[in-house]
Amino acid sequence: MSTIGTLKYRRYQAKSPQDPDAPAKWYARAVQDRTVEFEDFVTHISEHNSPYSRGVIHGVLIDMLACLKELVLDGKSVRLGDLGLFSVGISSKGAETADAWDTSLITGVHLNVRNTKTWSNTELRKSARVTELTVYTGGGTLTDDGTDDDGGSDDGGGQTGTPL
Repeated sequence: MSTIGTLKYRRYQAKSPQDPDAPAKWYARAVQDRTVEFEDFVTHISEHNSPYSRGVIHGVLIDMLACLKELVLDGKSVRLGDLGLFSVGISSKGAETADAWDTSLITGVHLNVRNTKTWSNTELRKSARVTELTVYTGGGTLTDDGTDDDGGSDDGGGQTGTPL
């Protein structure tokens, strides 16, 4: 499988909440280097040899979003092909008895998106290259070989992208 994107990450150091006395360890956190706005996404789609104009793509996506919202708020799950299964969820406070519970105890409504087989964690991992966006530590920066560099700056750059 060929890679189709570059997953960018930053390293960070943290202690385990389960074992606060253990030494801190280094982890990776995925980072995004920019947000692609809706109009830019529409342009991106139209530039992929699409027979449809930006206007048609824009209209279809706007209508799709309105319909998706309508259906999930009506209690339906919507599977958008390989993208995922969309549904709505709620958070609420508890009540001592079923009769004491009412809708005033709802504290939040949120959108759930569950990935599909094609977009599973395993498949995404196979399709991405990994590159460090910025290297940093509390007391300096890390060099490309992972050793501490006590001077340095945090302007980072990246290491060579490697497949996952």
